[in-house]
Amino acid sequence: MQKPKWEIKKEEFLRRLNFTEKDFEAKLSLPDLKAVAKVIPLRDMPEIESIAPLSQALLWEIIRKIKTFDGQRPFTNSKMYLGRIDARQLKIGQKFVYREKYQGLLENLPQIIKKFAIADGLCDLGAYLFFGIDTEGKYAMAFYIPPMIEQHNSEFVIMDGVNRNYLNKQTSPSAMAIIIKNVSVEFPCDLQDWDNTCVIGLAHKPEDMRDRYFNLKENLFRDLKFLGIDG
Repeated sequence: MQKPKWEIKKEEFLRRLNFTEKDFEAKLSLPDLKAVAKVIPLRDMPEIESIAPLSQALLWEIIRKIKTFDGQRPFTNSKMYLGRIDARQLKIGQKFVYREKYQGLLENLPQIIKKFAIADGLCDLGAYLFFGIDTEGKYAMAFYIPPMIEQHNSEFVIMDGVNRNYLNKQTSPSAMAIIIKNVSVEFPCDLQDWDNTCVIGLAHKPEDMRDRYFNLKENLFRDLKFLGIDG
């Protein structure tokens, strides 16, 4: 018996699926970038229509353009890589973990992406752009980026993703993260262990940003929202 060939012509592939080219394109759920009106937090996109993975090149370019509040770019010459890291070993600069936020991640994120054949656990989810309908009925775009970890000397500190890493610390020996080395601007607050962080409700979140971090140097704070990243 002759072994089947690995190569299939596109027309034959579509014939075997009983799809037209338009049928197949519709099934791919390709995003319509021209129709995007704005970039929003993923939690404000109740209806997801398509997901596009970010290339490493684009992801690194986005991170390199992040600014501090005083306009510096800490990551212009940084070396970055995706890897798995044990959240228990990380340092933090934030005083609080917010109960509603980590509960929302645990309960809602798998529901948001369940119709797509990608990893739906916080430990394994990579970098994606989500496209869909926002709460005002408009077509929009949202980022999901794994937690970002800066290395300062021998310490690894969470720059973004405290609530996700809190969950990972409780449930998983390692999780996907973006590790950033050769950071040109000092971390904006003192580095602490998890023991010095408290879990509180959002109703008790301090209004003054300086009360949420350990000895915050506000001018050095990384402004993720500059590029529409929901930090």
